[in-house]
Amino acid sequence: MRYGRPPETPVAVVRWASTPEHRTVTGTLATIVQVVAKEGIKPPALIIVGEVVALRERMNWFEKKPLLGKRIMVTRTRGQASDLVMRLEELGADCVEFATIALEPPDSWEALDLALADTSRFDWLLFTSINAIHFFFQRLFARQGDARSLAGLKIAVVGSATAAELQHYGLKADLLPAEEFTGEGLAETLLAAGAGGSRFLLPRAMKANESLPEILRQAGGEVTVAPVYQNVRPKGREEALRQAFVNHSIDMVTFTSSSTFTNFLYMLNAKDEGEREQLLAGVKLASIGPVTGKTIHKKGLAVDVQPLESYSIPTLVEAIAEFYQAKQEP
Repeated sequence: MRYGRPPETPVAVVRWASTPEHRTVTGTLATIVQVVAKEGIKPPALIIVGEVVALRERMNWFEKKPLLGKRIMVTRTRGQASDLVMRLEELGADCVEFATIALEPPDSWEALDLALADTSRFDWLLFTSINAIHFFFQRLFARQGDARSLAGLKIAVVGSATAAELQHYGLKADLLPAEEFTGEGLAETLLAAGAGGSRFLLPRAMKANESLPEILRQAGGEVTVAPVYQNVRPKGREEALRQAFVNHSIDMVTFTSSSTFTNFLYMLNAKDEGEREQLLAGVKLASIGPVTGKTIHKKGLAVDVQPLESYSIPTLVEAIAEFYQAKQEP
């Protein structure tokens, strides 16, 4: 202004441009100092002066991302978090990766080894998770076997993501639920296909929901459960997790299994329900599906976001985006 620019010249100040903390304020040469002070804008920031600022509304694609400014904690294992993190970040979220579970082989391979020694005893091979597929084939290969060892077996999986993982091993699922991607949904689909009296091999976690084998057994099926991995709680990170909530720096936490939630509560280390409520004040909880959601409800907490139909990483991200978009609408 001292050198002749009109006081009404448009100005924009952009803080942390193109990052999840991106924030923009606008004004004129006459008002921008007051606007910046009022809004608490601090470096690093870009200052844009001139009529080009008027193009902001037309070119403002970045600030319209539905999760911009939201800090979301992802509790999956490090090996599995990347897909969820990538999808959330594409929508503008600032993701904090904090695994509340780690995966290890089972205490014993005996049950699976006995099953693999004679797979002709089974009609169906059932997979209810990507982890089960990974550890199952890891053991199969360690025994010098390959996909030919499964000749004659029909394979059923719990959902589309599990089916896609199976294809990485050169195998196509014969059956998967059309709608409900849960153990119960898989059991109902098997029964509807006339497999009630069949012999099933179910590689899974050492501790898992018993609905699938119970439903099949009640229908006359013979189910052999073979532990192929176990969920363990990471050690030594409890204080770091707790501190994130003491500082109230997290907007939402995502849970993709009951184990991620159960371990999260343990690591949060709240002395009672009152302290837990204080630590989680304002924090939204997102569940991948009804099984995990039921676990959250049992602990007296509310599920803020959950896919309505299919339960997968893409539908979870879609539900999170819709949740925040709805909150922004007048």
